[in-house]
Amino acid sequence: MSTDMQFEAEIASNAEPLEHEKLSTRQEIRKISSNVRELLETQDKFSRQLTQVLRENVNFQNQVRQGMYHELELLKEQLRGEQFTPLLKEVAAVCVEYRRLLAEESLSDNARRTLQLMFDQLEDILADYGAELSVSSVGEVRRPLLTKIINTISTGEQSMHNTVAKSRRPGVVRNGYPLYREYVDVYVFDPSLAPARSELVRTD
Repeated sequence: MSTDMQFEAEIASNAEPLEHEKLSTRQEIRKISSNVRELLETQDKFSRQLTQVLRENVNFQNQVRQGMYHELELLKEQLRGEQFTPLLKEVAAVCVEYRRLLAEESLSDNARRTLQLMFDQLEDILADYGAELSVSSVGEVRRPLLTKIINTISTGEQSMHNTVAKSRRPGVVRNGYPLYREYVDVYVFDPSLAPARSELVRTD
């Protein structure tokens, strides 16, 4: 083999991994799209919801991974957190709003695994920029900045006033501030429900 032919073969050999990587990425995207279509065909009841969440999620991942990731990494090195807040709020909204689909009993195992993988990827993006899911514990004093009241539940126990009765939807918190507020039910003290003082006095 001539020197020129050997040189051309070496160039082709070096370029092959890059072409393979590009092909693999395109194949992976096509594979995910194909899996999504198959899942939607078997999940008639939730087809509209799944179509919306998967389309938005795939489009979002494509934008971040292909078009914006490098730019965001450069900004991350040069600037501090506030520049990322609008983007992170969008990620948090998708991650929180559609997570409830995982609880649907009619989802196939394949659909559940696909959704879980996507939510895990979104959480990884949030974690890269110092944000995390926030879920209040039952009985915990409500944090007004981070939570939004959905329902109030009357109670006769004054000590339970303004404590969390139930966390309805997780929030997303970054550096102590909400990217997405948690939805909670809270207890509210109602004096009319308090036990009478005579009932509190023990008589022997």
